[in-house]
Amino acid sequence: MGLAAYLNQVNYEGQVGGTLEMVRYSPPDDTQYGWGLFALGDILLGEDGATFPMLDGDFYIGTYFSGSFGNFSVRIEALHESTHLGDSLFTVQTPLFYSGGGIGTATYTRENGNFTLSFQPTESFRFYTGMGCWDQPLITGVSNPLFATFGSEIYSPYWSIDSSSMRGYLTGSLQWKGDQNVWDTEIQLGVQWKASRTAERTLRIALLFYSGDNQFGQFYNVPDTHLALASFFDF
Repeated sequence: MGLAAYLNQVNYEGQVGGTLEMVRYSPPDDTQYGWGLFALGDILLGEDGATFPMLDGDFYIGTYFSGSFGNFSVRIEALHESTHLGDSLFTVQTPLFYSGGGIGTATYTRENGNFTLSFQPTESFRFYTGMGCWDQPLITGVSNPLFATFGSEIYSPYWSIDSSSMRGYLTGSLQWKGDQNVWDTEIQLGVQWKASRTAERTLRIALLFYSGDNQFGQFYNVPDTHLALASFFDF
């Protein structure tokens, strides 16, 4: 779950999502295997006086299989995406994706399969890479539905605040989208706060930089570079 306020644009982004692990198998050799479901809603809001009109809403749902083997872990996903033009723009902007039949059908859906490999030699560093394929590209006439991701996470040592723990972090992600032939970059610099070092629930406050094409489906071909102050609640 998260909320980001853009610092160089009058936009706000909200995220609500979760993962439900249905099955986990942990044999004696310290490997682990899991299968589950996940879902996410990512909403872009503008600002008009004291109101925050919806500009776009993207929704994701899928299933995954994961496994960890020492310092390495893998994750295989099947994902469904739907992107919706915000209701505040129905009389202002023609949807980029429109199936016809009325306001409620100003939407676009597609699916992908993807694979991620992660390497984490210490609790302070992780590197990951992945690739996937959409069932159809965003742009008509483009025949490359592939995408690839590269990223890393670096964490500082913990320090104590009363009985809780905090550490700094720096993350970077680079994604290539074949159907748009563009590289998207995201960098976060922030702090992570936990009730204890081993707690799974965390609060993160970060300065976020993004550059590339817009991440929201109805604005997919609009260049977007923004700086944001963001907070995330990880469960």
